[in-house]
Formats: sequence, C-alpha cells, structure tokens
Amino acid sequence: MSVFRLISLVLFCFSVLNSCYSKSNNPDICSIWSADWRNSNVLKNLIFANVKPTGGNNAGRYSKIKVNSWEECVNQCCQFNRCNVAYWIESVCVHIECISDELCAPIEGNINDETLYLKVRSIQSTAAALDYDDPGHDECNETKLCGANEQCEQVSINAQIKRNICSCDRKNGFRRINGVCRQYLPRSRPCAIYEKDYQETDNDGDDDDNEHDQNTIRGRCKKNEECLPPSDRAKHGYCQCKSGFIRKTDNGKCLVDDRISTSTTSMKTTSISSTYDLEVQTGHDQIISLPLNQVDLSGHILYKSNKSEVDMSILNNRNLSLFWILKSSTNGAKIDLTNQENLPSHIVVKELREGIYEFELQLKDKAGIVLASNVVKVEVISATTTSPPLIVQISSPVTIRLPQQVIKLEARIEPSNRQATYQWSYIKNGPLVPILENTDTSTLLISNIRPGNYSFRLHVVDNLGNEQTKTIQLNTIGQPIEARITNRREIVFWPSNDVILDGSSSIIEQQTQISWDLISNDNKQRSDEISILSPHSLKTRVANLRIGQYKFILTLKTNDEEYTSKKEVLVIVYAQNGQPPKASIHLESKNVNILNNMIILNGSGTTADYGIDRWVWKKSSSSPAIGNFLNNSNLSPVAYVTNLIEGPYVFVLQVYDDRQQMSETNITVHVRGIPNAEQLVEIIFLSKPYLYQQTLDNLLAQIRAFLIDILPNLDIIMIGMPKDNVLLIKGIDLKTDSIVSPKLIANHLQKKIKSLRSASNMNIISIDTYMCLSNCSNHGKCDNKTKRCVCNRYRMENWFKSYIQKEPNCDFIIHYFVLISIVGSIFSIIFCWICLCCCLRWRRRHNLLERRKRIRYQLLNEDDDDVHDVDTPQSPKEKLKNKFRLMKKNKTRTSNLIISESDCDVSDEHGEQTLYDKPLLTAKLQMNSPTNKNRELKVPVQDSNGSPMLRNKGQSPSTTDNSVA
Repeated sequence: MSVFRLISLVLFCFSVLNSCYSKSNNPDICSIWSADWRNSNVLKNLIFANVKPTGGNNAGRYSKIKVNSWEECVNQCCQFNRCNVAYWIESVCVHIECISDELCAPIEGNINDETLYLKVRSIQSTAAALDYDDPGHDECNETKLCGANEQCEQVSINAQIKRNICSCDRKNGFRRINGVCRQYLPRSRPCAIYEKDYQETDNDGDDDDNEHDQNTIRGRCKKNEECLPPSDRAKHGYCQCKSGFIRKTDNGKCLVDDRISTSTTSMKTTSISSTYDLEVQTGHDQIISLPLNQVDLSGHILYKSNKSEVDMSILNNRNLSLFWILKSSTNGAKIDLTNQENLPSHIVVKELREGIYEFELQLKDKAGIVLASNVVKVEVISATTTSPPLIVQISSPVTIRLPQQVIKLEARIEPSNRQATYQWSYIKNGPLVPILENTDTSTLLISNIRPGNYSFRLHVVDNLGNEQTKTIQLNTIGQPIEARITNRREIVFWPSNDVILDGSSSIIEQQTQISWDLISNDNKQRSDEISILSPHSLKTRVANLRIGQYKFILTLKTNDEEYTSKKEVLVIVYAQNGQPPKASIHLESKNVNILNNMIILNGSGTTADYGIDRWVWKKSSSSPAIGNFLNNSNLSPVAYVTNLIEGPYVFVLQVYDDRQQMSETNITVHVRGIPNAEQLVEIIFLSKPYLYQQTLDNLLAQIRAFLIDILPNLDIIMIGMPKDNVLLIKGIDLKTDSIVSPKLIANHLQKKIKSLRSASNMNIISIDTYMCLSNCSNHGKCDNKTKRCVCNRYRMENWFKSYIQKEPNCDFIIHYFVLISIVGSIFSIIFCWICLCCCLRWRRRHNLLERRKRIRYQLLNEDDDDVHDVDTPQSPKEKLKNKFRLMKKNKTRTSNLIISESDCDVSDEHGEQTLYDKPLLTAKLQMNSPTNKNRELKVPVQDSNGSPMLRNKGQSPSTTDNSVA
C-alpha cells in the first residue's frame, strides 16, 4: 500500500511543478511585446541571439516575410496564429511553423550576434495544434453556430486569408481530444496510463473512511473518468471526465453534461458544427419480386462539408428526429409506418403489394420543421412480370502506358436502379500477379502491373437473380517503376549541414530495391564522412555536409532487376557571407531593324555567390507595346524578342539567387526602320501570299521581262516582307552596278499591272515606291504610308497634278485659291445671267412677229373644207392633209364661228377685231354647197354684254362674206 501512496504523491508533485513552470515560463508574448523590447527584462530573457532551431530545416515550415525591422517581424508573427517562432537572420524575417516544441528549441549556432530568435507561442496554442485544415470557407458565422464546448474564433490561414473556425473553449478548460472538444483539467487526479480504468464492479472511492477501497483504486481513475496523458510522450496522465461528462470543480465528480447527454461508451469523433450543415441519404432505389413482400430501408445523416456520417446520439442531443413516411404509391396501398422508434435510421416495411412505392426519410427539429429529406423508390413486381435483362458495361482503356500507381476499372449496370453484387477476379495469364482492391464493388483498383497482356473477369448478380459475366483485356506498355524527386535542387545555408531528400512521389511495385548514393562533391570531402541515414527509403536525411555542391542519385530496381529507374538530386550548401547576384546583359544581335526582326539578349554572364534560382526578363513601361518573348524565353538566361516595331526598347533583367536576393540591370535596344528604304519598290497583294521559292523566282522573272524594254541590264532583288502582304524589291543595273530609280520602276510596272497580275498568277493590288519621294513643292512633307503630301500652313494640293499626273504636290496657296474661286464664281454667274436675258429677249421678239402675221380667214369648224384654195384643184390626198391640219389646229375650238378680218376701224393694236369675249350660247353653222363661193352662216349670236342679238324683221337671214350673222 505504501508503494502506491508514494507513486501517487510523486505524480501529484510533478504535476504541480509542471503547471507552475508552464505558467511562469510561457507568458503571452504578443500581449507584452513592444518596440521598446530592449528595455524589458522579460522580453530580453526570451530573445536568443546567435542560435538556430534544434531541428534545423526539419523543425517545421519556414516562411520568408517581407518586413524592414525585427519589431515588425514579431508583430507579423503575432497576427499569424500558425507562427510559433520569429527568426531574424541576416536582416531577413523568417517565420517558423514548428512541428513540435522540441525541434524548435534554440541551440548554439555560431552564426553572428545579429541573429535573433523568439518563441512567440507554443505548438499547443497554434491553429496547427487544432488539426485544422483550411476548408476554403468559414466554419461558423452569425447563423451557423459551433457545437457544444466550442466557440467561433477568427484565425489567420496566412498573411492574406482569415477564416472563422470552431475551436475549443480553452478559457473554460476544454481541449480537442481525438477530434472532440472535451474538458481537460491539469490539476485533476494523476494516474498511470498503463492502469485499467474503473470497472463497474469497483467501488466509487468516495468514502474516505474506507481505506481499503481507496488503496485498491489508486493509480486508476474513478467512474466516468479515463486517464489521458498531457502529450504523446508522457508516461503518466490525469483523470479526465469521459465524453459527455463534465467536472464542476477540480476534485469533484464527473457529472452528466446537460448540454451533451451522451452514453459513456465510445462515440465517433465527428461533432456537429451547425444544424444546417446536414443532409440525408437513403441509398439506391430497390426492386423486389413477389412473393417477397418486405424491404429494408436504411438512411444516413451526413455532413455536407466532408460527407462524414453523423452519429445518431449527436442528433438526439440536438433534439433532432428522423421519420420515415410513405410519400406515394401507384396502387393506392396504405403502409403503416407510425410505430417507429426514436431515430429510426433502419426500418423494415412489410406487406407490400405489386406497384411502385416512394418512401421519404425526413430530419426534423423539435418544432417539427423539416431540415433535410431524401426519397427512395421501391418497385414491387410480380413473379410473372418479365423484368428487363441485366446489362453490364465496363469503361476501361484498351492500352495503358506505365508507370501508373493505380489502374481503375469501372462497371455500370442497366437498369441503374437495380441492386447488384460484384465480384472481380484475375485470370492468370499476365507476366506478374497484380494486386486487386475493391473486388466486391463496381470499381476495381489494380496495382503492381508489368508490361504485358492481362485478363480480368467480372461476375454480376442482381437482386432478381440475373447473372452476367464480362471479361476485360488490358494491354500495358512502358516501365512499371519510375523514380521521381520532389525537388531536384536542394539548398542548404551553413551552419545547417543536413538536408531531406524526398523521392516519395516515385512509382514502385512490391519488393522494389531502393538506394540513395553520392555521385560527386566539389569540396574534396570524403564520402564516408557524409551520412545518408536511410539509404534504402524513398525519403531520407543526409547529414555532415559542408559548403559546396553534392550530387546524389536515387536508384530503383525491380526485384528481378529487369527494370531500373534513376533520378539525380543536386544539393548546394552555401556560406552565410555571400553577396547578392550581379546581373549582366550582352546583346547578341546587331543592327536590329524591321526586316531583321529579332533581339537576342544573353544574361548568362551574371554571377551569384548563392547560385541563380530564376531569371525574369521584362519590358519597361516606356518601351513600345508591340514585341513579345518567344517560347517563354523571358524565364531563361537567354531571351528572344520578336514582332518588333521601329523605336527604342528598354529591357530589364531581374536575377534571384537561392536566398531570394534580387539584382537587376537594363539595356536599351534601338530598332531601326528598313535601311535604304528610298531605293525600294513595294508590291502590295490582296491577301497573304504563299510565296514558295519557285513562285518568288517566277514573279521576279516576270518583273524583269516587263522592264527589259527600258532597262535591258536590270536585275531585281527581293529585300524582304515587312508585312504579310507587302513585298519589297530593289532594281540594280548590272552594267554600272548602280541602283535603278524606284520611281521609274514603279511607274512603268503600274501601267502594266494587269498584265503582270495575269502573267505571275498573283493578286497584285498596287506597285509603288516604298518611300514617298516627292518634295511636295518644298512646302510640305510626304507621308510614306499614304504617299500623299501633308502641306504646310496656307498651302494645299493641286488636284489636277495629283490625280492626273500622279504627282503629290503643295502648289496652291489657300487664300489665293479661295479668292480666285470667288471671283471666277461671280463672273460665271454674271455670264449666265446675260445669256439668259438674251435668250428671253429673242424669244419675246419671235413671238411678237408670229402674232403679227395677217390671216384673212380662219375656219374654226373642223368639219369644213379649206376655203383658201377653193378654185385650186386638189387631189384627194391633199384634201385629206388639209383636213387633218385643220382638225389638229382647231381641236380646242368649240364654236362654228368664222372670223373675218375687215377694214373696220374698231380693232386692237394688232389689227384684229374682237367680236365676242364670252362663250357662245348657241353656235350652229350651216354651210351651203361647196360649189358656192359665198357661204352663209345662220347662227344666233350675242352682243358684247352676253345678250342675244335679235335681227330685224326685214333683215335677211343670210349674210355676205364681209358680215357675220
């Protein structure tokens, strides 16, 4: 008994000392940190100089932070909850996310006195200690609450992203244990983790008077308690309440938590973070055949976020209920589902008849509101009903290229709502027996494959007893293994002398031989001094390195040594006194112009003490926008730039070394235009021509043939194509070896462009000089693109000379041209007016002369014969003509009146007498025989007032030729 008392006393003292030590030596750095840390004795005792982490590069995750001072480095670490250590080395801020507190403990580093090391927070208080992975969204908010014993807390995933997560309520003594927030009191009763927990047959140990009962349970926990260690390496622990129980005081009993009413049996580690983060699954639709008239229905409640199953006890604690209901049926059958137990995730429905049933599983809260639901369909068919045949389809590639870690074969059945069982098997005809996984599911996973032919068999049986067997043939080629390295270039900074070589991404098969070997080093260090800790593992650690370069090789061999794969790794160990890189640029291309359209920039002359990690070429903002790098050459030592235009280009080279120190320099390259452009002739095509060498030779030969009559010793040379549809040529006189005038060539070919187009079989639009050679009358500048003159002020183009003679010019002065145009317009108007007046005057005189002609008689009746030539004999044809003439002339007259011109004094100014100026009331002309010379008119007439004129009684009705009746 005394031994147990002594052990308990020692454990209790150890726990008290440990808790006191942790409280005194783990102050809240972020709350007491200030810029005046040099005058704080507490902070000065916590900051170490000239140290490094115990684990070196393996202490955790290193992150370089861009700050300018040590104070900002610590402040950033306080804001980032995952940061454990703030490390200031060589004026660079580094944050460490520690794997454990032991690996991040500071040790003597022999670096320099400017190195500062501060442990900001323990691994137990970081977000990483909560086993938290960023889900990409907030776990909690105002409407989405956390579970019991949890609180919504905002943490920094990194310097830019912050998330709301559900963390344990540490202020009230809760800690996440196996994924569940449970109460953990370090001052509770100590226990030995190797002792059994309280059994139902044991006593409670509450009676202090019963000494024997107390001794029998020392080192063990009481009822509703279990022994939990403070860390993974601890050999002792403290009695803590089991899940679902809570201790009100340090030494009190474990009572049932009112917020979580759960059993003392072990439960799943998943906890509810929000009631609305749930979904219901009822499985696949089912088909049963009579006489079987019952079906098993089972449902599951899952989290929407991670699709993990929720324990039914958790739903019960949240006052949530599950109910099965019959949603519909085709035969009108009524199924009694009222006798359901609490949370019935599984029920058996009986007495089903032929038809289709839809059962719905609903998740309801305490108020009866449906939070989630799902429907499953059950089809009951009779024994005589012919069910659709079972069809099995397998999607698999015919040929598979190795290496592959896993090969997947997927099977589908039709109808898809039919339940079936699967059985995959391997037909032993391949070069190696593969490893099969998930042989009883629709998806088969195959590994350990060699090149060759393989056969697999699938046997499917549905719930109606239908069976089908399929055989799948696979042809694999390639190598079954492949060595892969995570980083082919590892960097180490002295005094760190170890590195991790990771080949875990390699593809291997069973019993593959693995070996790491040193190939070379440049510091003359003996190979036996370099320690490879695990040379036969995919991931190993190399120690005892010195400053220099090392080359290691990972070799993989199959068990029969038939296949081998190798991959090399370069390890560089740098000293701490290196300088930033010195960038250097050399221009490889000379005389860059529009035709020689490429710039080659060589930055391989750059030197760096820490090696060059990457190259970055950029164009400055002052460079033309046109111009691009070829094939991502902006990330390589030699850059190629093309698609240039005329102008100055400024290129900037940024070089980063392995310590991420950057150096940059720039160079200016002038891209000139086409040399001797005034000597060239341009030929413009309608579209981009496909100029093969034979087509080009034919075109140049045709041009020589069209110019041979004026230039017999001419030779045509192609200069280039500045655009897709523009060809530049130049003419050379072979006799004098001089350049022929491009204007002469262009003008002569432009006249024969149609013939040249048909002879060369190319769609030529125009032929002109490449440069505008006109001097614009010494009063302007000629545009090379439009071949038109841009005249100076008060100057304009002579259109006649420009369009007729095809000569750009600036001959006209604008104000003189305007003045002459105005004067000319005025004279033109005056001349036209005079001409119009003369024409009107002549017309008026001509009309007067026509009206003054004396007409003796004018017959107004279109039916009368001609009276002028009565005595003249006329032929019938002449009589017809005279009659037609009279009809045309008098067709507008309506009276039969004969106007006679007499010597009466009463006449108008033209010598004509107006007899009547009003319409006749009645006009009837009675003619005598045509043989009579004196024809008489017997008509009633009117006077000048329109009144009828009555004749006297004695007056004869007949009239003479000089009177009007």
